Amino acid sequence: MLYWILEFKKMCFEFLRISETQSARNAKGKSSVSKMRAVKGLFTSAKARFKSGGTRMGIVLGLFNPELSPFQKKKLLHEFHTFFDLNKDGMLEWKDFDLARQKICEMSGWKPGTDKYIKTHDLFVTIWRKLSDIGDENMDGKITTDEWLRMWEKFNEQCIKETKKENEESPEKKVPDWLQAYIEYKFNLYDRTGDGKIDVDEFEYVLSDFGVPPKDARSAFLMFSQNNEKKVDLEYFKELCSDYYRSDDPGALGNFITGKLVFADE
Repeated sequence: MLYWILEFKKMCFEFLRISETQSARNAKGKSSVSKMRAVKGLFTSAKARFKSGGTRMGIVLGLFNPELSPFQKKKLLHEFHTFFDLNKDGMLEWKDFDLARQKICEMSGWKPGTDKYIKTHDLFVTIWRKLSDIGDENMDGKITTDEWLRMWEKFNEQCIKETKKENEESPEKKVPDWLQAYIEYKFNLYDRTGDGKIDVDEFEYVLSDFGVPPKDARSAFLMFSQNNEKKVDLEYFKELCSDYYRSDDPGALGNFITGKLVFADE
């Protein structure tokens, strides 16, 4: 245990050294100082969580609240606006998912009519249908940010009820059925070489297409890959995604999978 505590401490200080160097170069004044303080706070929380002896970093221990915390809302809204609402009109519609489908096919070189092109289209149709069935409350073909957040709170309530049954897994580990398919799509999007794992160059390349600065993407990868010592395969990526979508722990490593370092008010 002592070895891993020391290794994680070294990783945190290395990340802070890199970030502080970049902040000095950018000379952003007070805003940079505030951001650095927020990042340091997250690392302190993560380190404390690890030292506390939890079964795995990033999993929330103790009672589970069906209501979303302000921190969870910030994460979910960031995902909504950055990765789902691709046409930036403030709501989700089929055309957002069609744009996502086109994006991955273009990045992967899959031509219309090919097997992978058709499978990708079918996948996104399925994801949208499942998502709209549970998220589109007024059945107008759109999902607003309010509907998006209420959907997650309803899912939390459902998980709590189900965990009362024998042999059910803990509620913070579960994700909706539609999201399971989306997570696998996202993993394949990151895994540009198709070797079954994500490396830092692939992560930076894909996120740059979503407007994430390269230095932020690399710093985030350093965190959740535990200083490049943890292989980011599909199994581990699913764990990180569970942290991102369900955890209320600011120190969870999954918080970094979108390349965003701090979820705080600007």
